[in-house]
Amino acid sequence: TAPNTDTRPASELTFLRPAPGAPQFADTTVQFYAKRGEDREIRIRYAVAGDLEEFVRFRVRPEALVAYPDGRPIAVGDSVLITLRIVDFARLIVEFQPTGLRFSTERPAELKFKYNHTNPDLDGDGDVDADDAHAETLLAIWRQEAPGQPWVRLSSSIEFDIDEIEAEITTFSGYALAY
Repeated sequence: TAPNTDTRPASELTFLRPAPGAPQFADTTVQFYAKRGEDREIRIRYAVAGDLEEFVRFRVRPEALVAYPDGRPIAVGDSVLITLRIVDFARLIVEFQPTGLRFSTERPAELKFKYNHTNPDLDGDGDVDADDAHAETLLAIWRQEAPGQPWVRLSSSIEFDIDEIEAEITTFSGYALAY
């Protein structure tokens, strides 16, 4: 595939925002050990009426882990502590650590966002109309290598009927939904 060249400063993006009355997060920082050779995943969830609903799901396939941030290869059976943390509640930006962790380009890690608790007035003009429906078709997962750097659009697939968007990732940084 061709390298993605859709790179923009934050000022040129419209980030999804929490809906008015959106539920609180059950967890804002989560950690797990990804292990080469095993399929593992973790979620950041909302607390909704005594239950939990998914916001972010991150899955590491058995062959996905490739290299530590310092470039050393990750051997089968080796594990690495992965942390996901919401760092911007207004724009729903999630930071992934350790920065620089590398995943396979053939079997990348999977990142899914559920956006059913985001503001349906995507363009922020005070009403929910055809412009917002069009904006939803433009949504993608965007990656930012470090705070202050430009955002890069990832190839993303949207399932409109369940308000879910997914992308495959090969490195760690910050991620958000925007158009």
